[in-house]
Amino acid sequence: MSWERTVLSSLLAGTILSAALAGGAAAQVPIRTGPPIGVRPRPPRQEPCWAVAGVSKSAIEQRRTINQQAHQEVEAVCANSSLSIQQKRQQIRQIRQRERQEIDAIITPAQREAMRACQEQRGHGGGGHVGGGHGGGPCGEMPVPQKPNPQQPNSQKPDPEAENEAPPN
Repeated sequence: MSWERTVLSSLLAGTILSAALAGGAAAQVPIRTGPPIGVRPRPPRQEPCWAVAGVSKSAIEQRRTINQQAHQEVEAVCANSSLSIQQKRQQIRQIRQRERQEIDAIITPAQREAMRACQEQRGHGGGGHVGGGHGGGPCGEMPVPQKPNPQQPNSQKPDPEAENEAPPN
């Protein structure tokens, strides 16, 4: 029976040792409380530039609707094959002028400038109409050189008020 005691003692010792090793290994697993490795934490969310400029959310939504409507109208003019390029440009100019007037009625030039300054400070471009086709004009043709704005002497740029900023985040 002595060999039975030896086997029993060895089994008991092995079981105890296995339990101790398992408990020790579990205790050595580090517990992470931060983000996973390689993932950068997000900076705190900033107030949108339109809010910083004092523009209401409903005004931004109205502006977006006006922009979308004008875009659709320009696309319709571009698709109208019965119009000459000159007629298309004239109609598009009228659409843009009406769009600018409607937006000016809901967002003041000072608010628009404050939004643009905020976006530039944050590294976001002010945006504007990029053109709709493969060329530079809204219908894809080459753009006509812009005349200097009479309100801005010594400037070759178009009126910045005529641009529409990209909708802020």
